[in-house]
Amino acid sequence: MNKFVDSVYKVHNNPFAFTPLIVVFYGQLPRKQKNILLAYLVLPLILNVRSKQTLQTVMTTSSIHSFIDSKDKNKRENIFGLPERIQNYKEITNQCIQHAIDNKWIKIHEDLSVEVLTRIDNKVKNLDHSFKASSNLHKIFKDLDVVSIYRLLGVKKL
Repeated sequence: MNKFVDSVYKVHNNPFAFTPLIVVFYGQLPRKQKNILLAYLVLPLILNVRSKQTLQTVMTTSSIHSFIDSKDKNKRENIFGLPERIQNYKEITNQCIQHAIDNKWIKIHEDLSVEVLTRIDNKVKNLDHSFKASSNLHKIFKDLDVVSIYRLLGVKKL
């Protein structure tokens, strides 16, 4: 039974399907020093149902503060359990980054910034909403450095 559960997990959490989500995010994000660390936020935020719904509708005027508005209970749910989700998706994020580098979709520079070399499209129909959320995620990170983003989201360690 344990092998069955592991097999279902590997099919459902497939780095070949999730890598384009990370590449799309970096395609929209302006290149900044150490922005490779933001990759660990992509899957936990866009694969969570509540935060994905919020990210699909963010506008250019949105910010991280409006995303995590503590007065609005529904928006607080966007980051509930985020540190645990980051730990759960850490290994698959590493695999996605490696897959993107191997396929020459992204390049990581010495200052740990990510440059997108090739834009890729969604090939998995079930991930259409996640693609939209991933392409909008950069809007809430604008004008903030990586450390501030993690601090505002309540994440203390990777």
